Amino acid sequence: MRLCDRDIVKWLDEKKLVIEPRPSIERINGVTIDVCLGNKFRIFQGYTAPYIDLSGPKNEVNAALDRVMSNEITLSHDDAFFFASR
Repeated sequence: MRLCDRDIVKWLDEKKLVIEPRPSIERINGVTIDVCLGNKFRIFQGYTAPYIDLSGPKNEVNAALDRVMSNEITLSHDDAFFFASR
């Protein structure tokens, strides 16, 4: 389903779509919402399991993540990073 910008605002108002913090109207354009996730991220390296169980003891979870995650990557304020589907 794709919503036009007016419908996105309406859904946000009616709480059918919830994004915290709510994006400003300037970030809603056409059928997209620009969201800022932060300037730091990591990528998976050759990980093929469908999930990582985050419910275990913290040290075990951290060890599992360390095995499959890259070092933290930081983008400068002027850089951009885009997610896209194929």
